Amino acid sequence: MRTFIIFTWVMLLGATGYTLFHITFEVEALESELARLNKQIVEEQEAVHVLEAEWSYLNRPERIEQLSETFLPMLGRVNPTQVLRLEDLPKRRSTDDGRPALGPALGSNEPAPGAEALPASITSDNRLTTSEGGT
Repeated sequence: MRTFIIFTWVMLLGATGYTLFHITFEVEALESELARLNKQIVEEQEAVHVLEAEWSYLNRPERIEQLSETFLPMLGRVNPTQVLRLEDLPKRRSTDDGRPALGPALGSNEPAPGAEALPASITSDNRLTTSEGGT
């Protein structure tokens, strides 16, 4: 009986030692993963900071103005007369049931009143021409 109790205590001691070793190993693995994730978070935050700085640099008004003049020369500068208030825009026509009315160009296949339909063709340089020779 005495040997059985001693054997049981030795087995419990061995199981406890193994469990503590296993838990210690798991905790060390989790701590190393946590350190790796924290390092990755710091690297991502630094990358975001760099990208925000680049975005601010690339969106400088004088740079955008220069690019606009270089690549969009046909647009030119905006005149104050080109900017309207919302109140200055023309009102939409509406039908009897309150829906916006569709004009001839927006909703039907009929030409606008007084408009004459001319046959058109596309030239080899992708220009639209009518039978009267206009573009």
